[in-house]
Parts: sequence; structure tokens; C-alpha cells
Amino acid sequence: MNQKLSYRFPFAKYPAIRLALLLAAGITLSKYAHPGLNMWGIIFFTVVTIWIVAEYLSHRIIKIPLNSLAIISYLGCVVCFGALWHSRFRRSHAPASARLLAAYRWKTIGVKGTVQDINQSSSGNYDLDIAVDTTIIADSLRWFESYTLRAIYNPSGESLPDSIHLGSALYFRAEVYPLDGKRNPHAFNYKKYLASRDIYSQAGITHIYSAHQTRSWLSWLSWRQKSLQLIEQNFGRRTTALAKAVLLGYKNDLSHRQKQSFSRVGLAHIMAVSGLHVGLLIAPFWLFIPFIWSFRRGKQVALTLLILLLFIYAGLTGFSASVMRASITGGLLTYGRLFYKQRDAKNLTAAAAIIILLLDPNQLFSVSFQLSFAAVYAILLILPVIQRFLPVWFRHRWYGKGAMIIIVSFVVQLGLYPLLSYYFGYFSLVSPLANLAVVPFLTLILPWALVLLPVAALFPSAAFVMNAPCRWFFIYLQNFTGRVSQWPWSWIHTPTPGIFTFLIWIAAVMFIASIPLAKIRWKMLILFLLICSIQQAAKLYRTLKTPTLKITMLDVGQGDATFISTPSSKHFLIDTGRWTPDHNSGRSVILPYLKAMGIHKLNAVFLTHPHADHIGGMPALIKNIPIDTIYNSGFTYTSKLYHRYLRMAHERNIPVKALKAGDRVSLDPAMRIFVYGPSRLNHYASANQHSLVMELIYGKTQFLFEGDAGTKEEKLLLHNYGHMLNTDFLKVAHHGSRTSSSKAFLRVATPALSGVSLALHNRFRFPDPAAVRRLRATRTRLFFTSRSGALQFYSNGDTIKRKKWR
Repeated sequence: MNQKLSYRFPFAKYPAIRLALLLAAGITLSKYAHPGLNMWGIIFFTVVTIWIVAEYLSHRIIKIPLNSLAIISYLGCVVCFGALWHSRFRRSHAPASARLLAAYRWKTIGVKGTVQDINQSSSGNYDLDIAVDTTIIADSLRWFESYTLRAIYNPSGESLPDSIHLGSALYFRAEVYPLDGKRNPHAFNYKKYLASRDIYSQAGITHIYSAHQTRSWLSWLSWRQKSLQLIEQNFGRRTTALAKAVLLGYKNDLSHRQKQSFSRVGLAHIMAVSGLHVGLLIAPFWLFIPFIWSFRRGKQVALTLLILLLFIYAGLTGFSASVMRASITGGLLTYGRLFYKQRDAKNLTAAAAIIILLLDPNQLFSVSFQLSFAAVYAILLILPVIQRFLPVWFRHRWYGKGAMIIIVSFVVQLGLYPLLSYYFGYFSLVSPLANLAVVPFLTLILPWALVLLPVAALFPSAAFVMNAPCRWFFIYLQNFTGRVSQWPWSWIHTPTPGIFTFLIWIAAVMFIASIPLAKIRWKMLILFLLICSIQQAAKLYRTLKTPTLKITMLDVGQGDATFISTPSSKHFLIDTGRWTPDHNSGRSVILPYLKAMGIHKLNAVFLTHPHADHIGGMPALIKNIPIDTIYNSGFTYTSKLYHRYLRMAHERNIPVKALKAGDRVSLDPAMRIFVYGPSRLNHYASANQHSLVMELIYGKTQFLFEGDAGTKEEKLLLHNYGHMLNTDFLKVAHHGSRTSSSKAFLRVATPALSGVSLALHNRFRFPDPAAVRRLRATRTRLFFTSRSGALQFYSNGDTIKRKKWR
């Protein structure tokens, strides 16, 4: 019989892959279904019982249905175990320490603990993860509960004091900050991220009483800090931060711009200590394996030394998840090589995944876990197919080695495309060439730099001289990434992919991997084409649905920013949030939201008035996204922020137009925009009283936006437009202040829905109770961004519905 026609996929050859997939399915099921630990236990033991009975009966009574039931129930056991195991690790409620500190929100406490990690944020603050051993409440009550606290330290523009580093014992006073989940759709969930690190509380350091190094030489933190000091000793000030990142994965001293440059060039992986670094540590063992085989106990001794080396290196890198994954996989591969065991890399990589998920099932949802294993399997599945088409003589020539580096980088970048787009929003086009220019040198520099660290502890001067090539390399690396990342074609922004993009990606990888297998490749091709057809059918269905107007009041804290998507897919903003010296809503809220939505252009931006809490995001938006037209109220202002955005708009040839009452703006033929204010007869001195007031009309639905209009402007609106102000939705003026939302105005407006944009804790004490009472008297459904986060409303032209996004 023709072997190609009788081919069947050898599932028995890959038991670890099968178990890893089933275990991951169970963990995923537990994440999105919450029956509880006890219920998952009951389900698991029920399925186990069915499996045992089916196996017993299938051996006594040979029947196909019993065999099928035994197989299905066995697979179900693994899935249910994954769900049960994840439920065991998942905390449904914050620990007691978090609940206690939450009761002291915005109050001051004393804290004693040890610094576990240090990170510098883009705003210049330092995030210190503190292993707390003593909490002092009300200056006298001492609480000896152990927990981890994220402490935010702002050294007033200065660098972190030398006395504060990894392993330092700190005693400080801090103000307890609230720790909330994500406030906007598609935003980074900071609370969830901290919870993944077992951190459930944060506080701002107001005063440090003492900071000194602990004397525990057995602590991994002490050894990691000593290693970092040795790197500082061997490298100059110009290259120390980069050397720490590449050698030990310590990226805290790198600037945001440096990290961004490496990501855009496709070299971020050399700073995430993982497979490349571990591979370079294991490589000498593989070279000497034939020699090791000649000794009686050579295999056992070599494996023990390798495990010890990997364990020490993992400890020095802080036992990061990436290096643990690479160490487990590399250790298993080396074990197979030493003891003549099966060394199928696909199966052993899956075994490493199983071990990691058993240690911590939440790793399945970490970015580094997904990127690491996706990259490995992209190489294992696609690279052998590419190599089949390359002549053997080409692969073994010197230029063939360089070509393989480019090919591997190309495979990894394409294999990771959906994940890179989903998590980072951009894709590197120069990654293959950048890796060719860096990785060959790194294979020599990295081991040499690591070997010189213990030498530096004994002979500092000699180690510094011997480390010169490493310093030169890091200067070259720094200059190379900085220059290449500035090339306009080196990287591109990518939209956030949906579920179909991931499915098509998986099907495409499986099809390429199955090309050598004549029968299965057609099945994979059919699967690929089927998913593409379903995606196009879903896209066609969406186009046939009734067009909708989508309004999102973004949560920008104490400010305003409303994003609107029209029925004809036009996009514009009304206000752009706030600006402070260490924060602006354009960079932190609006641009990430637009990238996640796949929006690369704004058809218009309406600025109701020139206060910083309404125009704060403009400089970042003008710099990062094309804007057709900027509309404002025409009110001149003397702030630097106001003149800055006007200057930037002029430099980029973006027209800035002033609107007045009676104007009409046409952005979408299905929608009308009428301008009701400011009136040309308005002579008030306040910028608030000159707010741009607009009404959007789509079908039978009306939306009124007031900016920060006060009662004086509302009086003019009533005089000029009367019952035309009647609306279905009201963006409440001036964040719910007392000086807006007058009774006379609300008596005419009578909105069915109202939204207020403000911060939960603000120095103005908004919303004002009297204003809230006046609004509630209209029987409007009142929503606050301070309570609900971003507010989303959809209109089909007949009705308006609020969409809950969390």
C-alpha cells in the first residue's frame, strides 16, 4: 500500500503535546468559567470514575463504544484536572492584607520590609516591590503580616538613592493608594498584572526613615545585587544599563526609549533572558558530550553540573519565567542526549510547558509564556520544511550560516505576528537583518562577559581590561538599535487582531508544517481555507447589519475625552483629556485605545475650550496620528499647552478652525452636527463660558455635548435655541459642578441618558450634590466615569443603548 495514502498522524509519538494541549484547555476553561474549586473537584472525580469504569468494562467486554468512552473520559480527566488545578491557584478574593489596607485608602501608614524588585516608570517614578514584614497603623498599632507591596517613590527628578537597591531593608512612611482594574476598553489591566505577581496593594512613599543593606549572604537578592555591581564594575556608565539587561535580564535602568528601540528593531528577545542565553550556557556541554561518554559516571556528573549551573543562572536572573522555561527545556534535551533517550524537541518542549503549568497554571496567560512557546514551535514546525528546499552544501557554507540566522528570525517574526500585534501594536520589518547584525557577535560576547563576572570579584583591574570587547560591542549595539529604529520603514503599527486572525495563523502554520506529508497537508489546507471563508462570511454579516453610531466617554480622570465612531466609519474626538507634568491622556489613554481599535487616522478633533483637562492629549495625538481638522471655540488662551498644540498643528499643516453658534459640520452623510455655542454675542471672560456646545443627530437619536459650559452660557443657549436643546443623551457640563446643569436648562433638555466625566478623588470635590440632585430630578439615567470607568453608548438611529465592556 502507498505509504503516503495510508498516513496517519502519530499521536502516540507526541504524548506530551497532547497532554499539554488538554491541560491548557482545562486551565482556559477554568479562567472563563467560575463554578468554584469544590465544583471542579466534583466534576473531576466524576469523570475519573467514568474513565475507570469504562476502562475496566472495555477489558472485560470488548466493544468499540466502551473503548471510545474510555478514551473520551481519559481526555476529559486531563481537561478537568487542568481546570481544578487552576482553580486551586486562582484567588477569587484579595488576601486579608489587601482588604485591611483598602480600609486605609488615602491614609498614611508606616512600612518595614525588603526591596524585591525595582522598576522605573516612563514618568520618572520608581516602582519598588517590597516584601513587607511590619505594617505600622495609626503610628502605634503594629501588624506583623507578610505581604508584597508596590511602593511608588518619586525622588523629585533625582535618581534613586544609592542606599536603595535589591535586598535593601527599608523603613518608610507611605500613603495608601487605591488599586483599580482597567478603566477603559482594551486598556492594560494594571491591577490584574500586579495580582499575577501576588501584589494586591500599592502606596506612595512620602518619607524614608532608613535604608540599609541586609546581611544575609544566602539570599538570592544579595547575589543578584552583587552580580549587578560587578557588571557596573566591568562596564562604563554608557553601557552598564544595557549590559545588565542583556546579561541578567535586569531592564530597570533602561529608558523607555531604549526599550522601545529594541522592540521596534526586533531585538527585544536578547534582553529577555531565555532560550538564547540558556542555549549558550548549554552549548559547551554538547560539544564535550562524546568525551563525557567515555567516563563511567561522566553522564551523571555532567548532568548534575549542568543543572547546578542553570539553577545558579536562574537565581541570578531572579528566577524569571522565561529562563525557567528555557532551563527546563534545555535540561530535558541534554538529558536525552546524554542518556540516549528520545530527543524529539517538540515533545520535550511540551513537557517543559506541562512542568511550568503544574508549578503555576497562571503562566499560560502571561505574555512571555505565550511568546516563548509560540516562537519555539514556529521554529520547530516551519524551519525543517524550509530546510528541505535548501541544498545541503548551502547550509554548511559560511554564508549559509548567516542566511539561516535571517531565516530563523523571519520565521519567528511571522510566527509571532498575531501575538506581537495583540500585545504591542507594532511589527518589526528589519528584525531578520538586525538579528544577523547582532546575534553572531552576541554568541561570543555573552559567555565571555559572564565568565568575567567572577574574575571581576577577584581581579577587578584585569577583568575590566579583558572586558573591553564587550564594552565595544554594547556601544555598537546601542548605536545600531537607536539608529535603525528611527528608519521610517523599520517597523509598522498593526491593528489588534481578532479571534479569526489567531485561528488563520494557527491553520497556516500547521499547513506549512504538513507540506512534506502528502495526505495531511490537504486537510490542513482545507482547514485554512475554511477558516478564511468563515471570517469573510462574518465580515459580510457585519456589513449587512444596521449601521451604528458608537460613543465612548473615555475615563481620563479629572478631564474630558469622548471618542465617536460614525455609521460610515469616520472617527473623531471631542476633547482629549488632561495634562500634568508626569501624565497626559493622549499618550496613556487615547493612543492605546485607538491602536487597539485599529484606527490610524482621526477625521476631526473638537476642543470645547482650551483648559488643560480638555486639550491635554493634543500634543501626543498630533505627533502620533494623522488628523484632518482641529475645531475649537475660538477662545484665545495664554497657556503654553494651548500655544504648543497650535504651533504643532501649523508645523504639520493641520487646519485649525473656530466654530460659533449656527455653524454646521459635515463628517458623515448619515449624521448631522449642529453647533449651538459659543454665541457670537457671548462676552464673558471665562473660557468655560465660551465652551463649544454641539448636538449630534443620527436618525431619531440626539446627543448634546456641553464641554464645561456654565449657567451663564446655558442661559444664552436657552435664549437662542429653546426647545431645540431637547436631547436623548447629555454629556453633563463641567464634570458635574454646581455652576452647571441649571434647573432651567435641564427642564428643556430632559435627557434620557446622561454621562459625567470626572475622577473618583479630585480636589474640586466633583460631582456637586446639588447638581446631581437637579439631574436626577429629570429622571435621567445618570452614569459616572469615576464609578464605571469608560462609558459606551450605541445608537442604531432609533434607540440608544449602553454597552457594558467589563
